[in-house]
Amino acid sequence: MSIAHEIRHARRAVALTGAGISAESGLGTFRGKDGLWSRYDPASVASIESFTQDPRKFWEFAREIGWSFLTAKPNAAHMALAELEDMKRIDCVITQNIDGLHQRAGSKRVIEVHGSIGQVACTKCTATYETAKAVDQLVRQDVPTCERCGGSLKPQVVLFGEMIPKKTLDQAFKKLKSADLFLAVGTSLEVYPAASFPEAAKKSGAKIVSINMERTRWDDLCDYRVSGPAGEILPRIVQAIKISF
Repeated sequence: MSIAHEIRHARRAVALTGAGISAESGLGTFRGKDGLWSRYDPASVASIESFTQDPRKFWEFAREIGWSFLTAKPNAAHMALAELEDMKRIDCVITQNIDGLHQRAGSKRVIEVHGSIGQVACTKCTATYETAKAVDQLVRQDVPTCERCGGSLKPQVVLFGEMIPKKTLDQAFKKLKSADLFLAVGTSLEVYPAASFPEAAKKSGAKIVSINMERTRWDDLCDYRVSGPAGEILPRIVQAIKISF
């Protein structure tokens, strides 16, 4: 048996992606020895408490790292997952990433567990805007504000101390429990609730595939494990599936 064979014959395959897949597009990961949190204190710059007290700290942080996220391009791994969806080989992508690269690659069914940098919302009246509006304002002021009420704008991402929207989490678990193949790509799964996803899928009878650069604490759950760059491995799997048709 091979991963290509398992995907080819799965009734419903679900992919989960983490920071590792976006790292191949040049985006820094948040955790680990060289991650962004080794240089910044997340409680000071990326928590809902600090944002509420002083949104300028967050937007200073966003100025430093934001441009790389807004200009990043999908890599071969993103493209391969979009192609697998188009081939009806995977049902959806659940992602921990906030960069929107799956959608830019062409994936249509994406569940963004931690939200997306694609839009910002007013913290007072909940009006929403494209992130480009906030970027334009940051040239002239410290904190982008709402055109309607003047409230501070916040990216529609889940900050530290915020709950993941129940609807999003319910949707993710519904997909996991209906899957017979779970494909984890570029994620060490150190953060809950995503850290519980492999076990939830396994309990529902799914086979577990891991494509990751490093070993993880949940490797014992895996039926297949491949170590290496997703941008090299996933396109080869797609090609193998095509040959098998």
